Amino acid sequence: MSIVRQSCDCCRVRRVKCDRNRPCNRCHQRNLKCTYLQPLRKRGPKSIGESSFERLAEMQMVSTNNNITTAPVVCKKVPKKLIDQCLRLYHDRLYVIWPMLCYDDLYKLLEEKYEDCSTYWFLVSLSAATLSDLHTEVEYKEGVFFTGEQLCTLCMLSRRFFDDLSNSDIFRIMTYYCLHRCYAQFAETRTSYRLSCEAIGLIKIAGFHREETYEFLPFDEQQLIRKVYYLLLMTERYYAVYIKCVTSLDTTISPPQPEIVTDSRLSLDSFLEVIRVFTVPGKYFYDALATNSVNDSYTEDSLKRIWNELHTTSLAIEPCSYGYIDYHFSRHWVRTLAWKLVLHKKGMRLNLFSNTIVTHIPVEIAKDMLRDTLLTPIDLYDVHGPGIPMKALEIANALIDVVSKYDHNMKLEAWNVLCDVSKFVFSLKHCNHKMFQRFSTKCQSALIDLPIPRPLRLSDDSKDDADIIP
Repeated sequence: MSIVRQSCDCCRVRRVKCDRNRPCNRCHQRNLKCTYLQPLRKRGPKSIGESSFERLAEMQMVSTNNNITTAPVVCKKVPKKLIDQCLRLYHDRLYVIWPMLCYDDLYKLLEEKYEDCSTYWFLVSLSAATLSDLHTEVEYKEGVFFTGEQLCTLCMLSRRFFDDLSNSDIFRIMTYYCLHRCYAQFAETRTSYRLSCEAIGLIKIAGFHREETYEFLPFDEQQLIRKVYYLLLMTERYYAVYIKCVTSLDTTISPPQPEIVTDSRLSLDSFLEVIRVFTVPGKYFYDALATNSVNDSYTEDSLKRIWNELHTTSLAIEPCSYGYIDYHFSRHWVRTLAWKLVLHKKGMRLNLFSNTIVTHIPVEIAKDMLRDTLLTPIDLYDVHGPGIPMKALEIANALIDVVSKYDHNMKLEAWNVLCDVSKFVFSLKHCNHKMFQRFSTKCQSALIDLPIPRPLRLSDDSKDDADIIP
């Protein structure tokens, strides 16, 4: 008598064990008609559909052992409509801070080169950086939202598509710069630093750190590359201060030229001033801060020049604007760093300034910063990412370090300034756990009765990570 691999129809309906004879014993005892008409149900996993392939590709993208790409990414393109929404946001609020291409040029790229791989991924990374910097999301269609983190993750999973290692065009460089900005917002400093290094490496491979490379390029292309070069130069110098990495880029090429515009959101005035602030001290200044050693490259005259050139403000920048904040906080920050370098320079304290002036400098810088904050709505600070809180913390820390060195009358003035500065610092959103905690501890140990409006604590999304980059 033959043995079949499936239960009879009656046993399957009754959900009892069948001996699979013909007829089976249960059907025979109950005088039932034993049949095997229902098809055999296929065992094992279901077939892999398109969506499953996409999920598998994403999960297999990175090897758990050595971070080597092991599988291709299968994904749909980000819709043009979504990218266009992000490009408009970038134009309205961020172009003046990190200018690359204006909206008209970006829209032209979107329409004409959407199918070009490196251009497409640059537009996606710029969209990701825009949403990340603004801490917002966009609604693509009803109920469907996209965040900067989602777009950034998509870019990172697709790196092999926009960086095939065959060349180093400007779109690949800008893609890495935008991704760097995303991870700075996510408080992922190590990844952010690596991505900025990728962009700097491509700058050097293409020869964009040498002026002669620009000689035969069209003006518009020169202008774009010069903007990106100095964005990376300023990023690298910021890293030198906070994660102690020596710099590699220097002012070997000319900065971008001023542009005649009718829309104030496209003015490069503040951007060019920020470049000046970062380049006045020179490369050795940041390398000295990175290595905590002041060599003979920095003389008293050079530090005096930094102080004098950055002491006065530019009147060309419109107050209460995104560019105004970036310029002034960078100016106050570099002046504070120069003051700290004076204290490290052996024998310079007495020669450069009198003791009274040296200790009073952080108070003057803090007062200048407070005057600028009165002209600026508080919601504009978040647009600049971690950079503004970090620079404000630098100034506040320098002020705490000197409060105890005053006599009674001057100490009272410094104490009042510190109260106002602390209120401002604690009103900002901080990503840097360590530096913020050090400042909180200093406030509590040096001035227990400092009238802070709320308890000294970190924001919920702060991370135990290295210092954060803007």
